[in-house]
Amino acid sequence: MKTKRFNTLALHDQRGGLFYSKLFVAALILALLVASFPAASALAAPPAPWENVDLEKEWKNKLYHLNVEGLFFNQVRFYPADFENSADLARAWDLLHKHGFALQQANTVVFNHSGFDIQGNVLNERLAYDTVHELAMYIHTMRGLRMKIAEEGHKISRVKVVQQ
Repeated sequence: MKTKRFNTLALHDQRGGLFYSKLFVAALILALLVASFPAASALAAPPAPWENVDLEKEWKNKLYHLNVEGLFFNQVRFYPADFENSADLARAWDLLHKHGFALQQANTVVFNHSGFDIQGNVLNERLAYDTVHELAMYIHTMRGLRMKIAEEGHKISRVKVVQQ
């Protein structure tokens, strides 16, 4: 009986060995197939986003738009006599205060001017790109709030600010 069992195990090992060798060859072919794909270009880092951007020009452009938004904030007035409902007046003031908060945050970014020197020249491209991007976000927010004020039909009175 021992010999019969031993022969059964030997036959089983031969079949399993053939299966495992076929599996090994299939895995080897699959590995070679995957290795033949161009992985270097797929895994290459994308170019830095600030490489194709004139950061000094963008900085000056954003400062101009920030000045426009600051001028709007300084000149706009809402008078209670122009509103029929006090809730509309409160909504207009709320939008204007949000605009003012975004203006303060943008002015803080300009004050810190990370990546730029005082003349607006780039010192560090990565920091300058992040600064321009952050300033653009605040300007976009202010522009959106101005459009929201206009969409809601709030009457805007603008006063002329005299600089001394």
